[in-house]
Amino acid sequence: MITSIAIAVGLLEASCAERDAALTAADHVEIQQLVNRLNFALDYCGRSGSDFADLFIEDGHFTIDRGDGMPIVRTGREALIELAGGPDCESRRVPPSAYILHLAESLVVEAQAGGARGKSYAIYPSSQGRRVSEEVAGQLGVYYDEYVRTAEGWRFKSRRHVVNPVAEGLEF
Repeated sequence: MITSIAIAVGLLEASCAERDAALTAADHVEIQQLVNRLNFALDYCGRSGSDFADLFIEDGHFTIDRGDGMPIVRTGREALIELAGGPDCESRRVPPSAYILHLAESLVVEAQAGGARGKSYAIYPSSQGRRVSEEVAGQLGVYYDEYVRTAEGWRFKSRRHVVNPVAEGLEF
């Protein structure tokens, strides 16, 4: 009898956890908008980089993984503002950043404990007819995101940009 009750309680808890972890259509739209806003905030250094930092939780982080075993990690508001070019936005006015736009395409979002996760293609086409270098007109990578719901709506907990992904290395 006690075993039956314990199993029933366990199944009920699992069912509640699955329900709580499910994402609504509104969640998917809000997360998609969050991802889209990030691209504009990063490319145009909105409000001196604050628009970009506002899309992350307080201790959120952005990682650039070039596959060399030495990822670049920016954690916290001030580091994220700097990554977006702030506070003076000068880095967004000079090459190569002046020639790069960020696109996140084919976003896939899944519920996970404590929020959601997503992955999308990271596409960096060149702009103004300019190239980043003689060899590079743009770039393709993959973003891996973790999102959490806050009082202000969905925010990034983390974003990892894998610069040169290999097919067998792709996650979920």
